Formats: sequence, C-alpha cells, structure tokens
Amino acid sequence: MKEIDSSGSLMNQESLEKIVKGLADKSEGQRGVVEFNYNEVAMYLISDTTHDRMRIIAPVAEYATLTRQHLDALLESNFHDSLDARYAVSDGVLYSAYIHPLSELSESQIESAMLQVANLALSFDGDYTSGVLTYGG
Repeated sequence: MKEIDSSGSLMNQESLEKIVKGLADKSEGQRGVVEFNYNEVAMYLISDTTHDRMRIIAPVAEYATLTRQHLDALLESNFHDSLDARYAVSDGVLYSAYIHPLSELSESQIESAMLQVANLALSFDGDYTSGVLTYGG
C-alpha cells in the first residue's frame, strides 16, 4: 500500500527533498542528489524517479581498513540492531544506508530513515545500532 503525503499525493522527489532539507542542519543540491548534514553526520539523499527509488547514505569508513571483528559486527547489526538502515559497501567505502521505494514513503519514514542512518554511522565501532529497535540475538 502506497503512503500518501500530507497533500494527499504519493511522495515525489520534490517533496522528499523539501522534507530532508527541512530536517537537515545544512544542505545543498537538488533534483536527485542532495548533500546534507544531520546530527553532525555528512549524508546524501539520492533519488531516481525513473525507477521509483531513493536512498539516504552516510560514508562511515574505508572498507580496506575494516577488521574481521568489524565485519562480523556489521553483519550481526544488520540482522539485529540496524532496523531499516543497513551497513553497505560500494566503491571501497562502508556506508550506513536506507533504501526504499520513493513513492511509498511517508514523512515520518523519512525522518526515521535520517535518524537511523545517522545513528548507524555514529555507532560504528561501538554499539553498531540505529538506536531505534533491537531484535533478540
């Protein structure tokens, strides 16, 4: 079931970017790529209307510097402690990431996504948690 935003419409790129910029400490960019700071974490919003997808990501560390203990903790966190955000790797960088269909998002999900991505980035090499919910383990 697709979420309807406060105007009664499906979420779109313009609304998504407006919400993120409104919650961010500072931001720049538009139309698919917005760089912003949230809770002192450098983050990016990348959206693609053609494929109805969006992602909020925060670079965390260089992948090559991670130990086996880091990798085990990341995988365990993705299962128990990260909720909707996840640790992910691309081009040699470890990211905290939230990936979702664009049109199905609600404003509250966007706020939660930003919080989870920031918390996951900040808790790297510590609790490895999105700070929202923990499943047993």
